Amino acid sequence: MNFGFNSNVRVGDFLYHVQTEDRGPSHPFLDTAVYLSGRVVYKRSTNYEKFAGGIMSEKLADSLHERLSQQHREVIAELEAGKLPFQNQESTQTPAKDAANQDALELRLTNPKSLFAAGNVVLEIELRAKDSRTPVANADLQAFLEFEKRRVPCASVRTDVEGHALLKFPIPPNASDGASLVVRATDGSRYGELRFRLKSKPRDTTPAPAAQ
Repeated sequence: MNFGFNSNVRVGDFLYHVQTEDRGPSHPFLDTAVYLSGRVVYKRSTNYEKFAGGIMSEKLADSLHERLSQQHREVIAELEAGKLPFQNQESTQTPAKDAANQDALELRLTNPKSLFAAGNVVLEIELRAKDSRTPVANADLQAFLEFEKRRVPCASVRTDVEGHALLKFPIPPNASDGASLVVRATDGSRYGELRFRLKSKPRDTTPAPAAQ
């Protein structure tokens, strides 16, 4: 079971994104990352293997959800109070510089007509630098679903030498109408993303045949 929390937090002239997620029983960590213009400036991880025992019971899921929520709130509180280790270095940064890096990568979907196939999401991505239009190799790509202020990880991969990558995963069962499918690319301090608004399938309004 994977779940998480996402919050945008403004501190002075800087807008941070705080993401906290459960990595699942195969990687039993509760991870919180603080992003500034797409790059991770702080990370906190809590290993829950000692009390998970490899069993994802309903009781354990509730306990993890509460621990996840608490860690998310604690990091936000420390961020707002200026107590995170990186914050004493912000005097060397400027919002304008960070903003320039935020949209430095351009993602292009090369298979828009076959985005959904046989119950799967298939994303063929081409990644280029906006300024030079050159392919960006070995960049991190993440696909996730955003809904109701939550973020559910779906897949992650790295681009090849030509800046291409394929992300394929089952359509999440909680992909409700109004949710967003997001593909995010990061390469050092450079950042870019694609967003797709999901719509529910139209209902079949054909009248049922009359009973014989």
